[in-house]
Amino acid sequence: MIRFSYSSLETYKKCPAQFKIRYIDDIRKSDESVEAFMGKRVHESLEYLYNEVLDGRIPFFDHVIEKYNSYWQDKWHNRIGIVRVKNTTNYYKYLGEDCIARYFRKHSPFKESIVGNEIELNFILDANSEYQIKGIVDRLDHDGEGNWEIHDYKSGKRALTQIQADKDNQLALYQIGLINKDKEIKSVKLVWHFLQQGIEVESVRTEKQLKDLSISIKKQIDNIRSKMDSGGEFPAKESTLCNWCYYWEECPAQNGTNPFIK
Repeated sequence: MIRFSYSSLETYKKCPAQFKIRYIDDIRKSDESVEAFMGKRVHESLEYLYNEVLDGRIPFFDHVIEKYNSYWQDKWHNRIGIVRVKNTTNYYKYLGEDCIARYFRKHSPFKESIVGNEIELNFILDANSEYQIKGIVDRLDHDGEGNWEIHDYKSGKRALTQIQADKDNQLALYQIGLINKDKEIKSVKLVWHFLQQGIEVESVRTEKQLKDLSISIKKQIDNIRSKMDSGGEFPAKESTLCNWCYYWEECPAQNGTNPFIK
């Protein structure tokens, strides 16, 4: 049985063919975009920073950047693609450094009531084991009095508006998982950190909104399972996102290797 995630469900909405290739046919590739590579290294650097904080140490900014550069060098590989060819590899490397610097200046000396980084959530919806969900929370804070915060770092070039954040389902789904894990919850705040822009957006959800989300997610899963069981089609949905896709060889709507990735 597939354990669904927010990213897999979003993949299905964006392109059912890519969902089938990745999550049903289980075709995995080492290819990744330079934007995704940079984002992972920034996430790892912030994880290192807060792990130090959890151990009672406040690292120097230079040490965090050293870690970032070390992660970048150690994990760089020859299957990282660049679509925006006018931007060099160093452009993205320095962009990641800027994201970290901006965050460090804003949040030092890091007094947040942090519980942990990269918290894995595995849960079911509405006590029904047919709907298994998984997710990873970038950072989880708790003030010790039942008030929680779910934090997410975004290194992309677009930030959510308040209206968009209030409608976004990713952290709200993680809130459902948190409630499944800990019943002694007074409040939950959802917090997005848009690192390129240096801004934060916060949102809260009502009980009804979470219930409606749970119903919506279950309907999505039912629809996918119905197609899987009946041998239904998973059609390709062509869009500009195809420029960043590494599954052209497997895609029924494309031919050969993606020409947009260098």
